[in-house]
Amino acid sequence: MNARKRIVRRFAALLSAAALVAVLALAWDLRPSLPPLPHSFSAPLATNTITSTLDLAAWVVFVLLDLVLFSNVMKLAIRRTPRRSELRLRHAFAARETPTIEDGDWRSHSAPLASPILRIPPKHHVEPASEPVQTEREVLPDVAPAHATPRTERTDEHVGVRLLGPFELTGCKKRQPRRQATAELLAYLAIQRRPVSRDELLEALWPGDDPRRSAARFYQAASEARKLLGDAFLRARDTYNLDRQQLVIDLDELDGLREQARTDEEHAPALLERALALFRAEPLTGIDALWVDTEQRRLTSLRLSLLERVGRLRLESGDAAGALEVADEAAALDGSNEHVVQLAIEVEAALGRREAVVERYERLRRDLDERFGLEPSRETRVLYRRLLSQNNAQGGEGRQRQPA
Repeated sequence: MNARKRIVRRFAALLSAAALVAVLALAWDLRPSLPPLPHSFSAPLATNTITSTLDLAAWVVFVLLDLVLFSNVMKLAIRRTPRRSELRLRHAFAARETPTIEDGDWRSHSAPLASPILRIPPKHHVEPASEPVQTEREVLPDVAPAHATPRTERTDEHVGVRLLGPFELTGCKKRQPRRQATAELLAYLAIQRRPVSRDELLEALWPGDDPRRSAARFYQAASEARKLLGDAFLRARDTYNLDRQQLVIDLDELDGLREQARTDEEHAPALLERALALFRAEPLTGIDALWVDTEQRRLTSLRLSLLERVGRLRLESGDAAGALEVADEAAALDGSNEHVVQLAIEVEAALGRREAVVERYERLRRDLDERFGLEPSRETRVLYRRLLSQNNAQGGEGRQRQPA
């Protein structure tokens, strides 16, 4: 809504309010007199008493209705319309909520409704100064992060931003900025991957505040960000951005590893392991802005997808114990994710733990019923019955082979 429409709307509201005030004043002048009271309760009510009482009641109802209309008109006159920057901010994050799940099964990829209780560290942690370790299952090729210059490994000498866990800066004098607004500014720019206008940043950092009052705080945060990142913090007229050619951002590394895993099937297991190791804890920990919830749900869903793929690759390679570790980590993030539970019961069945298979399935059934009022999907039920029948058949064969 432009300025002219807002002025017309407010002018019409003020005219309506003035008319209602005039009607209220006229009603006060025409107010009925109080009805005469009877001399005793046993005396019958006179006709004029009943008429005066009804007139007074009708007048009170009319005045109350006028006051309600006056209140609504004043709310319409002073109602704040969303600014263009706020609308752009809402549109930017609404577009990021588009699900990236290929199979479209919302139950299996639903984000957790509560904060995770159990935190299991990644299985493979490579120290920056140590030589890369190669095993028979894991061959680590050189992978370049998306939108960045090729690098074989990431060390603390490179300036960077880490978001897949607690917010952290690398290669700087301080791992945490002195101002919370600086951390939120850098996190927002790292998420967006595009030049962002000052108005949008003000709405992202201080939603609903007067831009004139929050401008000083914004320039303090931008000044600290420039001191920390140097030339990697870009400003072009009224827009701000990060130079991803000079920075190592774990989100870009994650995208680069996932993209290369799609095209390099031979090294896909090692690439996915490295991508999973980038998650140090819940993403964007320490950032309290309103837009963080959407990004946390998206990154948590992506983490669950990586855990499931890595777990299945470990199970196919014969590492059932490693697959169980990944399945437990995924279950700690979202115990109602059916794909995660399917992986877990397959691993438990491969390890010969029939009781664990039953326990995990029953726990899933209870969680889905309590949280969503649903039951496990047909795919999960069929898998559960098949694993139990296989386990029973293997147990029967083992008993037949025993000597009499």
